[in-house]
Formats: sequence, structure tokens, C-alpha cells
Amino acid sequence: MKVLLLSQFFSTTRGGGEYVFGLLAEKLAENGNTVWVITNRIDGEQYGNRNGVNIVFVEPTLQYKGGMPSGLTDNIRYTANAVKTGQKLLREHKIDLIHSNNFAPALAGSLLSYITSKPHITTIHDVFSLCGRDYWKRWGAQSGISKMSVALAPFFERLSVRLRSECIHTVSEASREDLQRIGARKPVYVIHNSIGMDPTTKHKTDPLQFVTVGRLVFYKNLETAIDAIRIAREKRPGIRLIIIGDGPHRQKLEEKVKSLGLEAGVKFVGHASAQEKARIIAESAAMMFPSTCEGFGLVILEAFLHGKPVLVSDVRPLSDIVEDGRTGYVIDPHDNRAWADRIIECTENSQKTSEMGANGRSVLESSYSQESMYEKIIKMYQSFI
Repeated sequence: MKVLLLSQFFSTTRGGGEYVFGLLAEKLAENGNTVWVITNRIDGEQYGNRNGVNIVFVEPTLQYKGGMPSGLTDNIRYTANAVKTGQKLLREHKIDLIHSNNFAPALAGSLLSYITSKPHITTIHDVFSLCGRDYWKRWGAQSGISKMSVALAPFFERLSVRLRSECIHTVSEASREDLQRIGARKPVYVIHNSIGMDPTTKHKTDPLQFVTVGRLVFYKNLETAIDAIRIAREKRPGIRLIIIGDGPHRQKLEEKVKSLGLEAGVKFVGHASAQEKARIIAESAAMMFPSTCEGFGLVILEAFLHGKPVLVSDVRPLSDIVEDGRTGYVIDPHDNRAWADRIIECTENSQKTSEMGANGRSVLESSYSQESMYEKIIKMYQSFI
């Protein structure tokens, strides 16, 4: 099978959706398929063809700011260049199928499908318009983008479910329901995310250390995590939180930590290599993930990989992935005291914390394997070729 993937970001280290598309490309190539990817370069990051995946870069070069490209011009340029380059690839290599990753790539894939009559599948991870009335306004404010982009974003999100495609691929039942709420009428395939099951190096667990991983954007709700650490330290002064990731919300979070006099309890490490991230997760007692809006939550699987329980917000699909009291804790996203209580519980009952982490590892192996994800993706592809 010959597959063309469209994704503005294709870094394996920067974001959950991009990581999954990179993993998909590699699994396709490993299994004898031929894969091309049309993507933008990321300023300051170098990566080229890997494991039989043919990467084709188009303008513009993007500044990674912890989320999707925010400028309308950047999205238009990617769409135009992807369509031009994609036509050539489709014609020269007789590609069988186009698979796009959200927003501008979905538009490019739709146009290519119209032009060439090749089947097109689009992946939509989240429906941000349902994350609260002021979501797009806050998104615009944190990224410093134009009012026009803010106004057009929810319109385009609803348009994306109506673009030409054979089906929509999403990553959770919660996202499928959200897609249907905004007007999706075509088939929606739910195929859960997966991560690489690389052998893990053993590290000694620090029972007072917690970790959170992700883009530093407003909807990750890290204010709750910071306030919970402050409260928990009143009883256990050694408790601390390591924040891995970067993004436009970092400055506000750092200012909050400073205003609370919490520098000893919260450490920002910024973007970390895969090895450094794995080490910090493995050394931590548990992961905190208080996000209020997610399509899946790939970092939960990263914690499970290292046998760590996860404290998550009581929002779907996070509460579908984590079983309260068995693989972590499900907590009201705005109840700082409840988060603090669970943090303290993890430090005082290390046996239960370890048992929950082991349960998480078992869930990862049984329900979120790469092989299962790949087989379901191929079955979906074959339905339309």
C-alpha cells in the first residue's frame, strides 16, 4: 500500500497528535507499505527521512509555540504548498490513499481528493469548540494572534467534519461523540492511540516527586496542580512537582509559582529529550494531568509505561482511561484541596501507589498496543481502497 500523510508538525517529541502520526508512519513502513509525509519544518529542529518514511518539507518554516500553527497565513501557505506537492507525489508514485492530521492538512487532503479522486481520511483528535465558550478567545490571547483567526477557528473546526473524506478517524469515544455534536455525519472510526513499548530503565522512585508533561497552554489547567502542591507541602514540605514542556502559558505559570513563594516546590524544565523525560517519569511517584480538554491524553500511557499511576481531571476521555483507585485517581479539575489530598495519599501509601502503577502497565499492554492500533488503521484504509 502507498500512503500520503499530511501533517504540519511531524516531530516525534513535540506533541501527542504529532507523535502518533510519526508512530503510524513508521509502523506502516515497517510492515512493507510505502509512506510519504508532507510537513512543515520546525525552526531549530532537524529531522529527515527515517525508517523508510519519505519526508517532504514545504514552506513555511514554523515556530513551535506549544500548539497548532496559529497564523492564518501559515495555514494557507501550508495548504497551497501541500496541494501542489501532493498532486505531483500522487501522480508520480500512484499513491493509494491520503490521510490528513487536523485543520489545514484536512483541507489540503480534501482538495487533493477532489482533484485526484483518491480516497481521503482525516484524523481529528479534539473538538476545541466544545471546551468552553471562551476557549478560542483564550487561545487567541495566549498566542497573540489576530481577531480574524480567532473568529475563523471555530468556523473551520465545524467545517472540517464536512470536508471531502471517506471517514473521520478519532482517538476516543468522547471525541467521536463531540464530532457528532458539531455535525459529523460520515463514518467515525475510533482507534485509540498507542506509544512505543521500549524497554524501560529502572530508576529509584522518589515518593515525594510528581511530574506533569505536556504543552504549556491554558487548558492544561496547571494552576490546579500548582495550588495542590502548595497545599500538600503544608503537611509534607518535601513534595515537589516537575513540569516538562513549554508553550505560551509558561510565563504566567512561572509568575504564579513565584508569587506563591513556591520555587522550591515546582521546577520547570522546559522541553526535554525522550531519554530525560523517561528518566523523570520513572523517578516520580505519580503523574499529574489536570487538563480540562483532551481528545485522548497520550501522556497517561507514558506514565503507565513506567508503571506510574496518573491523577487526572474528571473529564472524558481521561476518566475513561484512568480507573479511579485502580490505575490512578479521577478528581474534580477545580478542587485544589482534593488534588492535594490525593497527592498526600500517594506519598503516604507507597504500596498502593506502586500497585496502581503496575495496574496501569497491564492496561497499556492489554488495551493500547501498537499492533492493535496498526491493525485497525490498516483495516480502515482497506475499507476505502
